[in-house]
Amino acid sequence: MFIRRLVDHLLNQVLVEGLANSRWFQRFAVWSHGAMKELQAKSKDGSAHLDTHLSTFMEAAKQKSAQLKQDFQQELRKVQEQQQQMKR
Repeated sequence: MFIRRLVDHLLNQVLVEGLANSRWFQRFAVWSHGAMKELQAKSKDGSAHLDTHLSTFMEAAKQKSAQLKQDFQQELRKVQEQQQQMKR
C-alpha cells in the first residue's frame, strides 16, 4: 500500500506537473490537436467526396437500368410480333 501511494504521488506530482509545465509537451499537445482537427476535416471532405461519387454512380445505374428496361420491352414486343406472324 505504501509503495502504491509512493508511485501514485510520483506519477501525479512529477510526471503530470512536469508535462504540464513542459514547453515541448505543450507544443506537442497543440500540434496533435491541430493534426486531429485537420484529419477530421479531411475525413468530412472525403466522405462528402465519396457521397458525390456514390450519388453519381446511383444516378448512372438508374439511367442504365431504365435504358435496359426499354430495350427489353422493345425486344419483347418484337418477339411477340414474330409469334403472332408465325401463328397466321
